[in-house]
Amino acid sequence: MIRLAIYISKTFVFSWLIVTFGFLILIGLLDSLANSSEILAGGRGFTATFEYIIYRAPVIFDRVLLFTVVVAMLLTYVKLIRQHELVALLGLGFSVPKQVAMLAPAVLGVTMLSVLFINTAMPPSVRALQAWGVGEYKRTSISEDKPLWLQDGARIVRAAGRPDMETLTSLQFFDQEQNGEISIISWAEKANYDPHKKYWVLEGVERISPRESFAPAPFQIWASEQTPTSIAKLAADPRDLSLVDMRHFRAEGNSGSKPSFAYGFWYLHRITRPLAALILLICAVPIMQKTGREDTGDKALIAGIGIGFVYLIIDGALSTFAVSGGVPILWAVALPLAVFALVGSYLTLKTEDLTL
Repeated sequence: MIRLAIYISKTFVFSWLIVTFGFLILIGLLDSLANSSEILAGGRGFTATFEYIIYRAPVIFDRVLLFTVVVAMLLTYVKLIRQHELVALLGLGFSVPKQVAMLAPAVLGVTMLSVLFINTAMPPSVRALQAWGVGEYKRTSISEDKPLWLQDGARIVRAAGRPDMETLTSLQFFDQEQNGEISIISWAEKANYDPHKKYWVLEGVERISPRESFAPAPFQIWASEQTPTSIAKLAADPRDLSLVDMRHFRAEGNSGSKPSFAYGFWYLHRITRPLAALILLICAVPIMQKTGREDTGDKALIAGIGIGFVYLIIDGALSTFAVSGGVPILWAVALPLAVFALVGSYLTLKTEDLTL
């Protein structure tokens, strides 16, 4: 059994690597072509296209992870069917649950390593794309339409522009007292970060106080824990952050560009990807039990891909509702897993009944 499990696992991992590489190249090229004018506009030359594809690769990898895993599972069984190895497995007494058990370690291992890679590689890639300001990272940058609000101690800060990673523009500062009242309101045209002195230098500052008898002190230096890196994290989409940052921003009072529950949802969503892959494996294996002499596995492959698409559509819809506050995050994460676990269990039991 161990040798068979190693053989099937090797087939799955090899198929997954080929499928993942193909998806990354295809989607990366299409993405770069869609943003080619912006990529070349910066004067970086033709090599900027490859630089963009490399930066986007971890993001694309995150978006297509589960689908590539499903396709690799199905292709593994297509090979077994076409080489009549599935008939031999069934003849040796390897039922659907045993087949799932043989392939489960490889599926879980690949998915967990992928989550670790995403968690490590995607955040710096997204920050580089933010600094570049190309494609969707230009449209989602800090602007008057999408200002960044943050709490810095007893001060609330609003920034409505970020021309580069170390500069903020059109800032407003609201100094609060212990009772929550605003004591001073400040405007600054620009804030430049000094990496050596670890503070922001303000330009074009104006200050007023609601109290007529109170004259605000000069305000030229903004000493804050916020750095260009932390600002980039605050402005980024919650899905593009590391698990550590998601866990930080989901805490009350630490939220970034989205409400805290959005960070909580993507945190739970990412750590449950290995479980989702295992549930999709339970759905895929029963579908691929085709042992007829003329069977090639093509129809089962199409059916399996269809189930994968249905899962991704439901998961995507619930993700949209969850990050907008329309659905509780636990329901949004658990519902697709529970539904497809039941579907996989039903298909497995039905397959077992047919083999009796």
